[in-house]
Amino acid sequence: MDKSSKISIKINGEEKAFEEGAVTSQDQVEEKNGEFGWVLPTPDGLGKKVIVLDDVKKKKKIKPEQKVKEKKKKKISFFTKKLPSKSIIISIIGASLIGLCFGFVFLGIFKQSKPDALNPTKNSVSVSGTATNQVQMKIPAVKFDLAQVGMYKSMESAKKNEKEVSTNGFSPVIYEKNNNFFVVIALSGKDSTFLADEVKKKLKSTYLKEETVGGQEYKGPKQSVDMYKAEVETFNFMLSYLSDKNFNNEKQLEQISSTILILSKQKDYIKNKQLLSGLKHLQNIEKVMSSNSKQNLNKVTQSVQYDMLSLFKILKEQKTTLTN
Repeated sequence: MDKSSKISIKINGEEKAFEEGAVTSQDQVEEKNGEFGWVLPTPDGLGKKVIVLDDVKKKKKIKPEQKVKEKKKKKISFFTKKLPSKSIIISIIGASLIGLCFGFVFLGIFKQSKPDALNPTKNSVSVSGTATNQVQMKIPAVKFDLAQVGMYKSMESAKKNEKEVSTNGFSPVIYEKNNNFFVVIALSGKDSTFLADEVKKKLKSTYLKEETVGGQEYKGPKQSVDMYKAEVETFNFMLSYLSDKNFNNEKQLEQISSTILILSKQKDYIKNKQLLSGLKHLQNIEKVMSSNSKQNLNKVTQSVQYDMLSLFKILKEQKTTLTN
C-alpha cells in the first residue's frame, strides 16, 4: 500500500483529500496568484501530507516609512546596546545633572539665609522708627526691703546726700521715681535680717520700706522683653539665696549660674544698653556668691550690695515700653 499516494489540503479549516498529480481548480487559482503552501510532515514521516493555506503569510513589501523607522533604530542603537563605554558616559551625564540640581538648591538656600539687615522690612514691625519684632508680656512683681536715706526733688540735692552717706562706709545709689530722686544704701529679701542687723544699727536715720520691680505689662522688642524678664527672675533668685534658709544651697546657686550663662550667650542680640549693664551686675553678684560661699552670710550680702542696688536701679527705671 502506497502511504504517500494521498495528500490532504486544509482550506478555511476544512480538510479535503486529493490524489497526487491531480490538478484542481483551487490549484489553478494558486498558480495564478503565485502562492505556495508548506508541506508539513507527520512526526513519523509517513501518512498524509497537510497543507494549511490559512496560515500562509504573504510577503509584504517594505514601505518607505518602515525604512525610516529602521534608520532611526540604527541611530539610537547606541543606547540599546550594552557597550562598556555606555555606562561610563551615562554616569558622567547623570552626575552632571545631579550636580546642577544641587547647585540650584544651594543657591536657593543661600538666598534665604541672607541677614535680615539686607532686608529690614522682612518679619518686622516699625514702631517709633525701630523695625523689630514687638511683643507684650506680663512680668511678675518681685517684692523686697530697701534701706533709704533721702528723697529729693533734684538730682543735685540727691548727690550731696550721697557724698555724706558714703563717709559712713556705704556705697549709695540714686534712682528716680515719679520725678523724685531717692538715695538708697542697701536691700535684702523678705526672709533676710541683714537690714535690721547691719544697716539700721550703723545708721539709725535709715528708713526701711518695701519696694518692687516688675509687676506690669511690658512691651517692646522680643529680645529686650525676654532679657528684662530673665533679669527680674534672676534678681529674685539672688534675694532668696541671700537668706538663712537658702544660703550655700548648691542647687539654687547652679540655677542662678545657668540662667546667667544663657543670658550672656544672648547679649549680642540686645541693643538696650541698660539691660546689658544689668547683665554685668548679675555676673558680678554670681561670681561673689560662688567664690565666697564659705564666708558669713552677712559678709557675702554686704559684698554684693552695690551690684544689687545698681541692678535694682536699672530694673526700676525701665519703662513699660522697652525700646532698644
